[in-house]
Amino acid sequence: MKEIKIEFCSQCPFGRVLPDPDPDDWFCDDDERVYCTKLRKDVAGALRPYEVGKIDTIPEDCPM
Repeated sequence: MKEIKIEFCSQCPFGRVLPDPDPDDWFCDDDERVYCTKLRKDVAGALRPYEVGKIDTIPEDCPM
């Protein structure tokens, strides 16, 4: 079995990419956030769709 190296939270099985629209900015209604289901908290928010796979922020209490 090939081992998968997780480099970003969006690649983790616990990471979920969810919508994060800004109600005050009509042009940013496609923003997204990365939510960790294991830690039950947002890892990153207000991301443009092309930034989601590139965030390098990993929480200190990451279960992986």
